[in-house]
Amino acid sequence: MKLLLLSALLGVALAHLCGKFTTADDHYDVAAMLKDPVQVKYHMDCFVGRRICEPFSFSYKKNMPEAIPTACLRCTDGQKHMWNIFLNGLKKYYPTEYLAFQRKYDPSNIFLDELMKAVKDY
Repeated sequence: MKLLLLSALLGVALAHLCGKFTTADDHYDVAAMLKDPVQVKYHMDCFVGRRICEPFSFSYKKNMPEAIPTACLRCTDGQKHMWNIFLNGLKKYYPTEYLAFQRKYDPSNIFLDELMKAVKDY
């Protein structure tokens, strides 16, 4: 019985590790969001901890601590596309927000460049 329970728990853990991330909308128009400074601030305030996240923003934030250091290993192609647009747009048009994002998720400055390389063709 213990072996069966252990096998089931191991199976659930492996499925989680091998599965793709889930978000509220893998087809969210990140480019349109980046054209609206109010929307950028709204999402960034959640992502970097300046406000409590509502469910939509949280669906993206919950994946960030794993997606960033693993260069989006468990991301879908749609999520990689969104990361590409988000990071490049943030860096180009909202450099202060990009730095806040970097301080939160990559304070040693070792992961975001690799993530950007991993998603650049999406």
